[in-house]
Amino acid sequence: MKIWMVLAGYLFASIFSLGFATGSPNRTSNTQTRMILLGIDGMDPAMLQGFMDQGAMPNFSRLAAQGGYMRLGTSVPPQSPVAWSNLITGMDSGGHGIFDFIALDRTTMLPYLSTSKTEAATTEPLAIGKWRIPLSSGKTVQMRDGTAFWEILEEHGVNTTMFRMPANYPPIETGGKALSGMGTPDMRGSSGTFTFYTDDPAFKMGTVSGGEIYRVNVHNNAITLTVKGPPNPFLGGNPPAKAEFKVYVDADNPVALIRTDSEKVLIKVGEWSDWVKVNYNLVPSLVNVPGMVRFLLQGIDPYFALYASPVNIDPRDPAQTIATPAEYAFELAEHAGPFYTQEMPEDTKALSAHILSPREFLAQSELVLNERKRLLHSELHRFKGTQGAALLFFYFSSVDQRNHMLARQMDPSHPFHAKDTPKDLAMAMKNTYLEMDQILGWVMENMDADTSLVVMSDHGFAPFRRQANLNTWLEQHGYLVLKDPSKRDRYEWLLGIDWKKTKAFAIGLNSLYMNVKGRERFGIVAPGERAGLAREIVEKLKAWRDGPEGQLVVTQPLLREEIYNGPHVQEAPDILVGYARGYRASWATTSGKIPSVLIEDNNEEWSGDHCMDSRAVPGILSSNEALNRQITADLKDLTVSILDRFGINAPPQMKGDSVFYSHQKTDYLNP
Repeated sequence: MKIWMVLAGYLFASIFSLGFATGSPNRTSNTQTRMILLGIDGMDPAMLQGFMDQGAMPNFSRLAAQGGYMRLGTSVPPQSPVAWSNLITGMDSGGHGIFDFIALDRTTMLPYLSTSKTEAATTEPLAIGKWRIPLSSGKTVQMRDGTAFWEILEEHGVNTTMFRMPANYPPIETGGKALSGMGTPDMRGSSGTFTFYTDDPAFKMGTVSGGEIYRVNVHNNAITLTVKGPPNPFLGGNPPAKAEFKVYVDADNPVALIRTDSEKVLIKVGEWSDWVKVNYNLVPSLVNVPGMVRFLLQGIDPYFALYASPVNIDPRDPAQTIATPAEYAFELAEHAGPFYTQEMPEDTKALSAHILSPREFLAQSELVLNERKRLLHSELHRFKGTQGAALLFFYFSSVDQRNHMLARQMDPSHPFHAKDTPKDLAMAMKNTYLEMDQILGWVMENMDADTSLVVMSDHGFAPFRRQANLNTWLEQHGYLVLKDPSKRDRYEWLLGIDWKKTKAFAIGLNSLYMNVKGRERFGIVAPGERAGLAREIVEKLKAWRDGPEGQLVVTQPLLREEIYNGPHVQEAPDILVGYARGYRASWATTSGKIPSVLIEDNNEEWSGDHCMDSRAVPGILSSNEALNRQITADLKDLTVSILDRFGINAPPQMKGDSVFYSHQKTDYLNP
C-alpha cells in the first residue's frame, strides 16, 4: 500500500507538475499602507467614458472625482499574457520574454504556448503488464522572466494576496497568498475542453475547437455517459482517464437526474447544475483523482442535448497545486463555495461551436461572475481583518470574455450583425459595465477609509470585422513560397512551406519572423541581412490597403529593436504587426496557414478583439489616490506606482514613473 501512496505523489507531479522559486523572508514594513487593486481585463476607456457621461456608472464617476481617472497604455503587442507580464515585472517583453500567446521553437519550427511549458520526466516508467510505474516526474515551468512586484512587496513586509493574476501559472511562491489564473489548465491539461452529448442528427460528431461532440442513444429513458479527464500515467500510452455518470430522463416532464459515483443532481431543461463531483480511478481502489463539472440540460424532446463544462480542478481537493500556499484554494472554497479554476472560465469555444447560444453563454458567464462576487466578498472581509501593510489584487474576466463574443451584437457595422438583434444581447456589454460599477460601489462602501483603491485594465477593445491573412500577403509579395500551392488548404502550423525559398513567415496573433540562417531550422536569410529585410517588410506593410476606400490594414508595424529593451530582445519576433482598428490577424494566420484570399470578413462569434495597434486599445486607470495626469502612463508605470505607494523604490530594471504624487521611499533591497 505504501508504494502506491508514493506513486500517487508522482502522479500529480507528472500530470500537473509545478516548479516554484523560493521567496525571501518577510521584513518589518516601513509603512502601514493598504491597497486594493482591481484588475478588470479588457475594460475599454471609450466605452467606460461613454457610460459615465450617460450617468450610468455612478461609482466609477465617484472614484474618478475622489482621486483621478486616465487612460493606461497597454503593451506591444496588446495581448493579455504580454500586458499582464508588463504589469507583473515592470518591464516590456525584452525584459520578461513573453511576446505573444504563441511562441515558436526555432529548432523544430513548432509553436507552443508562451507562458509555461512542460518538461518531460527524465526516467522511463517501469512496465508491469499493462501498468506503468512512474519513476520520476516531469514539471511545468513558468516562462516569464523577472521579479514580480508582489515579491518585492513581500520582501519589505507587505502581506499580499493575488487572486488569479494572469500569466502567473505555475504560481510563484512567496510569503503571501496566490491563486493561479490565466494559464491554469482543466483536468485534461487543456485550456478548457467541453463535452456535448446529443442524439440530434443536425450535429456532426467528433472534435471541434475546444470541445467534443458525442452521439448518444437514450434507451428506456436512461443513458450511460463518460467524461474524459487527465491522462493516466499508470497505463501504457497515457490514455485519458474517464469518469462514468448516468442520466435518467423523465418521460413526462422536462427534467433529468444525473448520477455520478458520489453525487446526484436533478435539473430541468434550460437549467444549469451546481458543481458536480466526478472521480477518475487511475488505479482501481488505489489512486483516485477528483474533478468537478457543471451541466446544462438543453433538451429532452424531440432530441436529448446535454452540455458538460470542462472538468475543472476542484479547489476543495485540488489534483494539483494551483495556489500558494497550497491550502489557499481550499480556504477560498470553504468560505465561498466551489468555483471555476480553469484559466478563462467563460466558455467562448462552446459559443463559437454553436453548442451554446449567445444567451446560454451569457448565463454561463454570469455563473462565473457570481462566483467572483462571492469570492471578492470573502477576500475583502479577510483583508479587512488583517493588520499592517497589505495588498489585495482581485481579477475579473467577464468584461474581456463577453466583449470578445458579443461585440457583433452591439456593432451595427459588423458584417455579421443581425438587424433583428434582441435588445438584451445588444445591451449585454453595457449591462456588463453596469455590473462592474455595482461591484466597485460595493467595494467602496465596505473598504476601510484609509485604504488605497486602484482599478485598472490591461487593454481596451475594438471591433474585429475583417481578418488579414498575413502569410498570404507575404506570399503575394514574394517573401513566402509554398511547395505546392494547390494543397494550401491542407497546410497548417507552417507545414507545406518551401523553406529553401522563404524569407519571412508569420504565426501567432502579431508576430512576423525572418527565416534567418543559423537561427531558424531551415533559415536562408543571412544574419547580416535580417534587419534590412525586416525594415523593407515594415515599409511595405504600411502601404497595405483594403477595399474600394483603401483602408489601411496595418498601422503599427514595429521592429523589435524599436520597442524592446532587455536580455530577451533577440528572442522576439522580428516584426510586431499592429493592425488597424477593425482588423486583426486571421484565424488562419494564428495557426500558420496560408489561404488563397488576402482579406476576408470575420464571420465568427468571436467578434471583438484587442490584438491590433496598441494605440487603439489602451486600458483604464482610476483611483481614490490623486493621479498625476501630466504623465502618459502605461502598465509599467503602474508597477512602479504600486511600489511607490508603499514607499519602496523600484529596482533598476523597472523603467516606469509613478502616477501617484510622491510618497516617502526606502531603497530597494536586493534579495
